[in-house]
Amino acid sequence: MKKGIFLVLMLLPLLTIAQSRQARLELVAMGGVSAYSGDVGGNQTKFLSDYTENLGPAAGMGLRLHVTNFMAIRGNFNYAMISGSDSLSGQIGRKERNLSFRSPIYEGSFLFEISLFNWQHLAGEKVNSTRGGRANLYVFGGMSFFSFKPQAYYQGRWYDLQPLGTEGQGIKPVTPKYELTSTALIGGFGYRYLLGGRWSLGIEAGMRKTNTDYLDDVSKEYWDNGQIAATYGDLAAILADRSVDSEGNEYTRPGGSQRGSSKVKDYFGFFQLTLAVKLGKDGNSSQYGGKRFKTRSRCFQF
Repeated sequence: MKKGIFLVLMLLPLLTIAQSRQARLELVAMGGVSAYSGDVGGNQTKFLSDYTENLGPAAGMGLRLHVTNFMAIRGNFNYAMISGSDSLSGQIGRKERNLSFRSPIYEGSFLFEISLFNWQHLAGEKVNSTRGGRANLYVFGGMSFFSFKPQAYYQGRWYDLQPLGTEGQGIKPVTPKYELTSTALIGGFGYRYLLGGRWSLGIEAGMRKTNTDYLDDVSKEYWDNGQIAATYGDLAAILADRSVDSEGNEYTRPGGSQRGSSKVKDYFGFFQLTLAVKLGKDGNSSQYGGKRFKTRSRCFQF
């Protein structure tokens, strides 16, 4: 309930302004892939080579309000599935640690966009080479609020990891279990092309620098495995330490030995195709990028 209220509050200013500026409002559909960078799987310094094997699905919807031909604000809702596996890492230490996870992501975001070229078709001006063509590049930044739920696969089932206290959370003094919601800073870039009339097609890539180190349930050190088993059960102890040696034999690490690193928080990002349609009564094809145009003054009308 609290997450839903937060998302509504984020989007309320955009929806309020949009009521009076429908001619500049677009509905945007997004679909593509998600990627994660953290303590499980590849090396964070080699994101492109080590993490692309863990790509997952991503999809979302958004509203974009063009304040001017060069600036827009946007509210999005995204769903994604991220994952990581030490078995795919090129690092021996991570392979022997042998952890893996997946986590669904539900994200609401608020973004500012800056166009690098004059995107004039939304102002009702004819699209041609001298007044901003059909193609446009843009950069964006903002923040998001998201929920996540790391899970591990064991004996044919997926298990939620946060309740199991795999690093001694709930056992160590003054160490509660981590929250399953967090915030992130967003940065990215995109390209769009006017198809004609109300429609434009594009691609965009955006990365999220989160304020949590537990997207993957891994952050600090191992806790005493016997205490985990006594507190949360044998399953918790098994999923907390799945170490294998170079010959594939299982073993248990002593409490206090390194499990992850809390120095760098986790990241995730999306690479998506976008399809936008202009809303409002002024978004007809004869005025906005179609074969016939109604040319207006080049000055902006608000």
